[in-house]
Amino acid sequence: MSKRMPRKPVNATRKKRTEAQMSPAMQAAMLKVANVAANMSKKDEATQQAARKAIADTIEDWLAFLAEDNPDVVEDFYYEICMLATVGNRRRIAKHTSMPEGIFERVEDDLQSQKEEAEREAAKARAKDDGDDNADLASA
Repeated sequence: MSKRMPRKPVNATRKKRTEAQMSPAMQAAMLKVANVAANMSKKDEATQQAARKAIADTIEDWLAFLAEDNPDVVEDFYYEICMLATVGNRRRIAKHTSMPEGIFERVEDDLQSQKEEAEREAAKARAKDDGDDNADLASA
């Protein structure tokens, strides 16, 4: 014997809760809190911007210092920076006067290789998901 309801249950409407009215004093206090938070955020952003500028100003001297004794370290630095940079920033970095020759081309080749490898891996994963075991043999 099934216990079947004779009719659909009625969706009870939820009672709307009355919104608490904020007093003018509470509104003023909330506005003050928001202003303090905004000012703190602006100060923190200014501090961080000054720190980024200090790093940028110092990198030139640091690279010149490294280039005297360790030119390979400078090449590694530019290589790593370019590998992490966006396409536009990579092109801008490539125009830098202390950028070693050939680094930009090496980065572009390595990024292309990584892209091709990722595409091969994705194709293998798709083939595996499709159940095609012969795809590994064909791609090798």
